[in-house]
Amino acid sequence: RDRYVIRPGDQLAVEVFSNNGYELVDVVTKDYNNDNIINYVVKEDGNVMLPMLDSVYLTGYSLGEAEKELERLYSYYFVNPFVRVDVTNRRAYVYRGRQGATVVILDKENMNLVEVLAKAGGIPPFGKADRVRILRGDLRQPTVFDIDLSTVEGMMQANLRIEANDVIYIDAKLGTNDVLYQITPILTLITTVLVLYTTILALNGN
Repeated sequence: RDRYVIRPGDQLAVEVFSNNGYELVDVVTKDYNNDNIINYVVKEDGNVMLPMLDSVYLTGYSLGEAEKELERLYSYYFVNPFVRVDVTNRRAYVYRGRQGATVVILDKENMNLVEVLAKAGGIPPFGKADRVRILRGDLRQPTVFDIDLSTVEGMMQANLRIEANDVIYIDAKLGTNDVLYQITPILTLITTVLVLYTTILALNGN
């Protein structure tokens, strides 16, 4: 929880609990009509509008830091409040060769590579299990992890924790159509040259 940093565009589920003498009760954020947690969007300026606090700047905070800051702010209204903050729209992007891309919601803490690939549909038929690449951070200069899922050692690496906005790329094997697609321009060029050569010989023969 302390590794993820809140950023603009995140949707936060914020629960504020207070002890009523018998149990912790959510005193602010519960939607009593359908028992769902309300999500609050972090705006581009880094602030999020929260009940009773209005605008609070949380961009750059880890989830643990955000919880401590909100406990401090809500302590003005409640005695020893307990706050729980989760990001509900954390996602990773899985590119599965010709199968296209899949957005996977990281709906629980510490999801690993195998879990994310399973949610995306697994390794596709023409995918290379030994060529799985994870790109993390700024895509102009990302941190790159190469994983070989075809070996026991590689499967042990698959416990690698997937973070929000990671890009997972599965290399694809070349199929018959791919080979034909790649060599067609070359065949066309050769055919054109042969036709031109034949035409020149015919003209010179005349």
